[in-house]
Amino acid sequence: MKLKKTTTQKVITLEQFNEFFRSIINLPINLVWRGYGSAVFLEIGEISEKVIYNTKRDKSRIVKEGQFGLMIEWSWRVEKQKSIYFGSWSTDRIIDNRLPKLQHKTIKNIEVIGRLPELIIEISDGLWLHSFATSESQPRWCLFLNRNEQPKKWIISEKGKLILETEQS
Repeated sequence: MKLKKTTTQKVITLEQFNEFFRSIINLPINLVWRGYGSAVFLEIGEISEKVIYNTKRDKSRIVKEGQFGLMIEWSWRVEKQKSIYFGSWSTDRIIDNRLPKLQHKTIKNIEVIGRLPELIIEISDGLWLHSFATSESQPRWCLFLNRNEQPKKWIISEKGKLILETEQS
């Protein structure tokens, strides 16, 4: 029998957010991939592999994840110095061709802006990844903290606050 995991939530300050992500600065983006729809994922730092077993299908698969991770579910764009390079409303062809170009670049800075916290991630070579929700609900991003540490932790934005979620078993 598998135990259901629950999470605890704690509001954190901008200073605490910055402290969590100080260790990401200057780490490489080692894997970039698209999720469902326009969701994008950046796997940052050392990549590890784990086997996920699906009992319903009696199959396993290997999942690669970075030491840290970033997910933006929808409404995002990648900016160059003076223009938008591509974004969640670009064609699939453009996203599929340009998203891999973020791989092997370096995280230079992570900033939170706005009353409803959104992310701006400065990437080497003059690029920025910017989240910005455009529909009803909340900003839809998640920053996964050091996955080599237990318990698992991540930060989201909810109702104008930065929330640290911690997995409990």
